Amino acid sequence: MGMTMSNRNDLIYFQSTAAGESSKQTMSLQELHAVPSEAGTGRGLAIFLTGLPGAGKTTIAREIGERLLSIGHRVTLLDGDDLRARVSPELGFSRSDREANLRRAAIIASEVVKHGGIVICSFIAPYEQSRIELRETVQQHGSFFLVHVATPRDECERRDPKGLYRKARTGLLLNFTGISDAYEEPTHFDMKIDTTGLSVSESAQQIARALASKGFAIGIWLAAVQHLAATENQHSIGIDSSVGAKNKDRQVRLLQRVLQAMADRRLTLIELAAEVGVERHTIEKVLRATTRQSFRELQRTMLLERANLLAGQGKAMKEIAFELGFGSPQSFHRFIRKTCGKTPSLLRRSG
Repeated sequence: MGMTMSNRNDLIYFQSTAAGESSKQTMSLQELHAVPSEAGTGRGLAIFLTGLPGAGKTTIAREIGERLLSIGHRVTLLDGDDLRARVSPELGFSRSDREANLRRAAIIASEVVKHGGIVICSFIAPYEQSRIELRETVQQHGSFFLVHVATPRDECERRDPKGLYRKARTGLLLNFTGISDAYEEPTHFDMKIDTTGLSVSESAQQIARALASKGFAIGIWLAAVQHLAATENQHSIGIDSSVGAKNKDRQVRLLQRVLQAMADRRLTLIELAAEVGVERHTIEKVLRATTRQSFRELQRTMLLERANLLAGQGKAMKEIAFELGFGSPQSFHRFIRKTCGKTPSLLRRSG
């Protein structure tokens, strides 16, 4: 099975050039390039968006990819239409052909996560059994996060960006999902989002927070980078007064220092406040505004993710415990049991 792909500044697309060039944003987040990438850790992540045509899957996937790219992550975008054009041009839209296309997507996605990468997939993927099989394939090598983009059909048809619903209604398109072919609502998903009335940024932000709530530290970084990007956009169009802009800048710098400190080791809020030079309540206020998590929730998520990455590198549990700042292996053991209900020896299979 041959394939081609384009690599644009580390954002890899399985897309046709007609999709348009991606634009790498330059933000005041360059300090965050020190964030460890999943690459090379052996524990990658597939974010899979499924939903009706016009639900917003591909647009959201691109937004998430650009945000992750802006903080130094190497990301693969895998889009259903473009995979068909480049890898599966012989396939039609019968059930068996749709299932075959998704199996090929599963193989590609599993190879990405196998090597510690991040892949963001946007597919209609209308059949529940196919989605279950895809999840099982990917989870043999890494983590899988399924997003049901549950935008109602009426809204999708109102948008109709490619005019496909109109063609399907007139009989020019057969086997069109949502009109002449079924879309089986997912029963196994990690989050559900209706994009009606939401901007692309707001939709991506909700996904970021859901990722963080499920224990993926990448969700925290994604939520933070979107907040900071919005801040910079306000600066660029002159929304903020000079005083307001200075306050926003201070928040940006503080958030960067807090996240960098928390990414490496276990800290108490008192120790963190002393390290970054602000009051404890200020840290809590900034974290809740940008990530919707308290310090305790955020620390738990980031420590668990870091422990998983270190375990994936083959480090011993005792070594992980001391590297993360636990006073003893026993305290680390208690933390893991309380946080995710696993013993430390099962970390490699968590996620």
